[in-house]
Order: sequence, then structure tokens, then C-alpha cells
Amino acid sequence: MVEVEYKPYEKLIIHELRKLEVQDFFQWVASQVEAQKQGATPSVHWVDGVAFVTGEFMVTPEMVTENLKGRIHYAVVFFTETPYQPERRVTVNGRDSVVRFVKGDTNPNFVALVDFLKNKTR
Repeated sequence: MVEVEYKPYEKLIIHELRKLEVQDFFQWVASQVEAQKQGATPSVHWVDGVAFVTGEFMVTPEMVTENLKGRIHYAVVFFTETPYQPERRVTVNGRDSVVRFVKGDTNPNFVALVDFLKNKTR
């Protein structure tokens, strides 16, 4: 029988924080997806009154090593304080867009991140 081990991340390292006004945040998120011409519906994580997106580093051997050591690195976290709603409508370049909220309150890393953001930006 195979042995199963659970080893959660031990540290979350954020290299840049960007707090935006609510409208600016949602327009920025929608514009990023539009700029990539993916045709996807933009989404944001939401936990306890904070909506956020994370900017990841490229996967490199060094980043994999860091992850295996239990450390996550985010290049940037963009966030805003806003109540939960399933989606928010915004206008980008004259076109209506929808940004969906994804509840992240069951992800312990996201909960810890939001606790940090709330305490850091008060």
C-alpha cells in the first residue's frame, strides 16, 4: 500500500501589493482578460470582504524548488475590499464585461493571505 503524506505550504511570500479602488480593480481585471483575447470570463478570488488576483512568477527550476520547500512566491497581489456578489458588471473600452467572484474561504492559503492584507493595509 502506498503511503500518503500531506505537506501544506509553510510560507507565502508576496513581492508587491497593489490595493485598488473597487471600480478600478474590476476594470483592470476585465481589461487584462480582454487584452489577452482569450474570450474567457474574468474571475477574481474572494474571501471575507476582499477580492484579489495573484500574479505568478514563471515556472522555473528555482520556483519549483521553492514550492517543494513549502514556499509560494507571488510576484504581485492586486486587491480591493468589496462585499461578495456572484458577479460584477463593468465597462471596458465601451464594452460591457462580467467579472465573476470565486469564493476562496476553503483555501487556507487564501484565508491567510486575506488576513495579512487586511492587517497590512489598515
